[in-house]
Amino acid sequence: MKKTTTLLLGSFGLLLLAFQWGADLKQEAFRPMNSGGAGPGKTGAPGEANCTACHSGSVMDGANVNILTVSDASGPVTTYVPGNTYAISLAMSTNPQKKGFQATVLNSSDDMAGSFSASMTTAISSLNGRSYANHISASNTNSVSEWLWDWTAPSSSVGDVTFYVSSNHANGNGGTSGDEIFLSQHSISEDQGASVENLSFSLETVSFIAETNELFVTLINSNSGKFNAKLYDLTGKEVFAKTKAQLSSGTNNIHMHISEAIENGVYLLAINQGSHEISKIVRILR
Repeated sequence: MKKTTTLLLGSFGLLLLAFQWGADLKQEAFRPMNSGGAGPGKTGAPGEANCTACHSGSVMDGANVNILTVSDASGPVTTYVPGNTYAISLAMSTNPQKKGFQATVLNSSDDMAGSFSASMTTAISSLNGRSYANHISASNTNSVSEWLWDWTAPSSSVGDVTFYVSSNHANGNGGTSGDEIFLSQHSISEDQGASVENLSFSLETVSFIAETNELFVTLINSNSGKFNAKLYDLTGKEVFAKTKAQLSSGTNNIHMHISEAIENGVYLLAINQGSHEISKIVRILR
């Protein structure tokens, strides 16, 4: 009798395993393709494919769908200063339930113009000397209204540059069919009035330490001097400022205590020294 019970339990266990295996296969079949970002080279830039390389959807004009904004600490800009770092935001006017994107930026010779740094909503990949900003699995739904990343402009004069964007308005069927792919180009001119100099400092890292409620910044400075730091929310409102702080030559590890009244969210930290300004996106999460 004991042996029969064991066999029955064993058979029941096998049935459970088979059922779970079938459920896992079904779940895998309906998992969104490229939910964590596509492979590099899908922006529709010169010499590249676009999202239809993986998705069998229609290619459409994305000029009024892909909303790309280049900002410094003062807000959106239409020109850039060589060597400065800018916050890039990309939104889809349609804000579909499932979505994705890939973007790059090139100069007039179709070479990579500057460099990208990721934020909590994006990842950066590279191929053949070009860098690509991509969505991630945590930012492929309409719960994320915009994608954010940093762009450091070329340190030398290259003239106008163009961002190439390919976005996917996915239909959420878990497959590669029926999606709408929107291609767009966004040009930004070099500030002809800005002098091109070697940057005297660089902003290496920015992070928030919840335990001590402070921003931790690593700056590398070629000469000693003063710097100003300001923190802005995504509406451009200044929420924190530190002025005329001392920098020494070399690596500077800086702790800046902020008010507990500053809410959790995504912010832009701008640091300037003389005529140079560098900004990075930072997330405050307690």
